[in-house]
Amino acid sequence: MSTNAPLPGQLVPAGEIAQRVLRLQRRLEEKSLDGALILDPLNMYYYTGTMQQGLVFVPTAGEPVFLVRRSYERARLESPLSRVLPLKGFSQLPATLADLGLAATALGMAEAHLSVALFRTLAKAFPQAAFTDITDILSLIRAVKSDYEVGLIRTAGLLHQQVYDAIPAMLRQGMSEWELGAEIQRQAMALGYTGITRFVASGAELFLGIVSFGESGNYPTASVGPGGQMGLSPAFPLVGGRRRLGRGEPIFIDVGFGYEGYFTDKTRVFSLGAPPAEALAAHRLCLEIQEAARSRLKPGVVPSQMYREIMDEFVHGRGFAEHFMGFGGNQVPFLGHGIGLAIDEFPAIAGKIHTPLEANMVIALEPKKGLAGIGLVGVENTFLVTAAGGENLTPGTDELIVA
Repeated sequence: MSTNAPLPGQLVPAGEIAQRVLRLQRRLEEKSLDGALILDPLNMYYYTGTMQQGLVFVPTAGEPVFLVRRSYERARLESPLSRVLPLKGFSQLPATLADLGLAATALGMAEAHLSVALFRTLAKAFPQAAFTDITDILSLIRAVKSDYEVGLIRTAGLLHQQVYDAIPAMLRQGMSEWELGAEIQRQAMALGYTGITRFVASGAELFLGIVSFGESGNYPTASVGPGGQMGLSPAFPLVGGRRRLGRGEPIFIDVGFGYEGYFTDKTRVFSLGAPPAEALAAHRLCLEIQEAARSRLKPGVVPSQMYREIMDEFVHGRGFAEHFMGFGGNQVPFLGHGIGLAIDEFPAIAGKIHTPLEANMVIALEPKKGLAGIGLVGVENTFLVTAAGGENLTPGTDELIVA
């Protein structure tokens, strides 16, 4: 083996990959499919233990075939799969699978992650095949974490805590959002943070997260979450901008932490000196909402029902709806989201999600409130679904921290 081979501890265990493949094969059999073609990076990693240019064919029965354009050598080093083959082009796929005795006339693909051009290429390569969208199947399988995955997320949460514990000492009146973001990024990467956060919905990779002072937290955003930020310019509306830190204004920090590919999501609010009483009161109610949601994170609970109950009692029932979960147009219709290899995994805690929760799902809850003339307050933690309710994987105080 090459002297550049990764250490054993960095590799996904073979048994872990085998169990994931088996779970997918059971679903493919239920759909009467011959197999699944997997091309997007996150699902490729989930079923192979590596990210390369190529694709994975998971047959309904038997061993997967990992066909790699680049880097074949790295795929052999990092993946525990035994059938790893070089791939020159998609046109050779049908012949390769046929030579292996694998049927490919009824195929599943995650259409949400395919470009039109790539879909057309595959349709041309398999002119006799019928394609079925299995995006939801892949999402639901990934939503239920193994003990191995939970262990990685738990480690991410402990490292995440170290980052947030260091933030009060970073705060200086007059510093910019961008400067604070740079210090947080430096601290996180020193602890092994992978530097980016990944999203399923857009396929995007986000740099760090959100660092907003005062009303920057209410600034219009294209983000899928409730937090606003200005960024350095319209060409880079990320992390934070040039706004300088004043006393008594909310310092809203929403950043993820990635460890061995798995993420935790966490938000805390700080202030240099006492913030307005309105900010403290709104923050306390966000903590009540978080606890109401956390206590319901149990197997069998239906997210849509949970969402309606909490919104009715704590949000509409207490006159808290205006700018809840984002200021103005930033409002989003959910209380939380699944998390794992990406920040925005299935399921969301939202009115249209009717699939019951299962043990070992991991959910980030993030009740937040925009306040006119003040900014954004609230909290976010990452929880494990258990029979006793959500177990917090991102420890540390949830209170608004006055430095």
